[in-house]
Amino acid sequence: MQEKQEFVYSAEADYRAESPHLAHHVLYDRLVGILRKTLRDLKAAGLPLSVLEIGAGHGGYTEPALAAGCQVTAVEMSRPSLARLAEKFGANPNFNGVFDADGTLSEVGSGFSLILCVAVLHHIPDYLAALTQASSRLGPGGALLTLQDPIWYPRQSKVSRGLYRVGYYAWRLPRGNWKRGVGSVVRRTRGTLDEDNPSDMVEYHVVRNGVDESAIRDLLLEKFGDVRVLPYWSNQSAAVQWLGTRLRLRNTFGILATGYRDPSHGGSLSS
Repeated sequence: MQEKQEFVYSAEADYRAESPHLAHHVLYDRLVGILRKTLRDLKAAGLPLSVLEIGAGHGGYTEPALAAGCQVTAVEMSRPSLARLAEKFGANPNFNGVFDADGTLSEVGSGFSLILCVAVLHHIPDYLAALTQASSRLGPGGALLTLQDPIWYPRQSKVSRGLYRVGYYAWRLPRGNWKRGVGSVVRRTRGTLDEDNPSDMVEYHVVRNGVDESAIRDLLLEKFGDVRVLPYWSNQSAAVQWLGTRLRLRNTFGILATGYRDPSHGGSLSS
């Protein structure tokens, strides 16, 4: 999986261009606002602003966390992405980048106030086990914030699924690299998975019906005092992003879990 992550998220990868939660300013500001409010609440509760960010990418959410005065430990499975993070934030004494080749979090400690996962869960086959293990890195009273994962497809409306496909195809096909673009569209339409294709393995939620937000909520309620599902609309196409938001459609979600009450530490994030 580490090799596939580096293939897809190479030095030439453009996270912002392909990521609605980074590309669309209104959506980005909304999601960063959730992060900032979470940090304010943790500070008001007397907790240190220490953040473990899993899968930080190129730092779209690392930056506002650092700007809020947090100590940020950012783990990455892609060495090119980690190098980009070091280039952007390496001079900041509050930043610590960690290469996490096998997803075990073996090189980071525990006692964090916030675990942050943005566009991460849909890359992990057993995301429920991963969340359990990642949460064990929290200190008492800590919080977990996930953003930008696809809502379980059977819970999405037909209108939502249909509009998403229109937007995705309209955005994807004109982007060049026609062979890859057409192949991606065909696989998404047929719902097939090629385990030898890095793009499929990195984004394989397309053929497993998204991410089960209700199962995550139920799991986290065992360890946290409060768990909220935060649904919203997300699409690569700017026009379809605008339309879906106006129609109040929902196809993407975040999870905010607060009041972690398990004092044990350790564990691993397994892929």
